[in-house]
Amino acid sequence: MTPDIVYFILYLITVPDIESDQRAIHRIYFENADQCEYYAEMLGQENDPIVGKKNCVKVDTYLPKMRLPLPKPEFMK
Repeated sequence: MTPDIVYFILYLITVPDIESDQRAIHRIYFENADQCEYYAEMLGQENDPIVGKKNCVKVDTYLPKMRLPLPKPEFMK
């Protein structure tokens, strides 16, 4: 079974206001690993800022395939 969608995720922490202690965490999706790694290096966040894992890892998404309309359950017939 091949994945329906493949993408790479870059977690990015930003500071919206330098006078406050708040941080914003963003999840950015890329279809190309090289482009994701380029931006991670340019922003200085090669590792996930939350847990320290490597950024830009490959994520496979499998979309569920169902027949529509679904058949009625036995107790509803």
